[in-house]
Amino acid sequence: MGKRPRAVEGENLWDEITALKRERILGEAVELFYRKGYLPTSVDAVAERLGATKPFVYYHFKSKVDLLVEICERGTREALAVIAAAVALDLGPQEKLERLVRDFTAVVLDHHKLVAIYFREQLNLPEEAAARIAAMRRDIDHHLRALLAEGREAGVFRFDNLAVASLIVAGMVSYAFAWYRESFSVPREEIAETMVAHVLRSLGAEPLARVGADGAAGPTQR
Repeated sequence: MGKRPRAVEGENLWDEITALKRERILGEAVELFYRKGYLPTSVDAVAERLGATKPFVYYHFKSKVDLLVEICERGTREALAVIAAAVALDLGPQEKLERLVRDFTAVVLDHHKLVAIYFREQLNLPEEAAARIAAMRRDIDHHLRALLAEGREAGVFRFDNLAVASLIVAGMVSYAFAWYRESFSVPREEIAETMVAHVLRSLGAEPLARVGADGAAGPTQR
């Protein structure tokens, strides 16, 4: 095969550089919105943390609210992706739920600042962005309810009200944003396994034994 055209190579490199710049801007905006709040934070403050100018920020984001929209949508978008992937697995309902909780917990811990900003600042979102996020949250609830219903039908889970059970499970995981910090002494994997154990026990089940890399079953959380 011949070499790719220079124009295409250059465009790809430019796209990568642009994406890196956007991520840097978003990263500084997250820190400021998280520590000081959205309304008190100016675009000038974001630019100052970057060592750049305000036009640099505006080149990549049209306005401060565009930064807020991307921050608030990102965590929800990634949570929906891992939840949809978990429920689509060719596994039993409990195995799927355990995978869902582990992956969902990882997203919340990875993006706890984004999740915190969303819950604090959602009233400052434009109507269209709020509607998109609400639709994603409905999709999350739809996937979770379907999985819980499947598990109850199979006799794996026990609960009375499907809607309430779904809200409890989602709330247990997503509320980790309120207490998790990077300096937290408990390893993230242990947090995820503890979350799995508590979610399952709320549904009348116990965690399945996990198989380690050496093929041995790991200890079940008690």
